Amino acid sequence: MTTKKELLGMRIKEFRENRKFTQDKLTEMVGIDPKHLSRIENGRNYPSFETLEKILDSLNVSYEDIFNYSHFITKDDMIEQINAKLSRLNYEKLTFIFKMVNEI
Repeated sequence: MTTKKELLGMRIKEFRENRKFTQDKLTEMVGIDPKHLSRIENGRNYPSFETLEKILDSLNVSYEDIFNYSHFITKDDMIEQINAKLSRLNYEKLTFIFKMVNEI
């Protein structure tokens, strides 16, 4: 399953590439080491809050946009997440969801 750290990194990389920025250009703008940005984009590190703000400013991206990474989630990940949530529901709520799904 793809982690939230990996999804955030993929999203930062996606915006960077859409802006036609190299990693070197973005790290210059943000004031961080290129290796640090590489680790963020590869999902190995989270950026600090301050670094994330600088990245968002440099890419001209909102928090809402950067955390909207549903298009990266695979079908298997979706099923796994749905099953995890369903397993925590009480019988009444699960019955309600079952009826809704059956109508699709």
